[in-house]
Amino acid sequence: MENINQLYLIGMMGSGKSSTGKTLSLILDWEFVDIDNEISRTHSSSINELFLEGEKHFRELEFQELKKHSLRNKTIFAVGGGAVTHQDSYDMLSSKNCIYLKTSNNILLDRLKDDNSRPLLNVKNKSEVLNQIMSQREKKYVALSRNEVITDNQSIQDNCNQIMEIING
Repeated sequence: MENINQLYLIGMMGSGKSSTGKTLSLILDWEFVDIDNEISRTHSSSINELFLEGEKHFRELEFQELKKHSLRNKTIFAVGGGAVTHQDSYDMLSSKNCIYLKTSNNILLDRLKDDNSRPLLNVKNKSEVLNQIMSQREKKYVALSRNEVITDNQSIQDNCNQIMEIING
């Protein structure tokens, strides 16, 4: 891969973007920015609270946060899973070094079964909703990413090792 100074980790909720990004930032001695955490901090609200104003509004806040941090060097970004559905965010990410953390739905469901912090999954039939969300986003993740890391049955360190191989060619 060419000389890079930013990495954007994209993928579904529960794919390991935040955990992998934190660990990778320590390995590389880079900054780490979790876009969801930054949105919460900027607006002094939880993601669930911000979602109450509608997903469209939330996606605009997400884009503003992405844009605000997009010029930072030596930074790894954990991008919210749904950012790719907002055209402005998608357009911005299309010019960035994105790595898709790909995770199968059954693994995501297992990881997220007791997680109530995900507004789109605060439903009874998480499996069905997760499948719908994945079908809406999968092509966008693939189109934006230069590389994929399959996170099924992998540790965070395994994810980081694969990303380091990608970075180092």
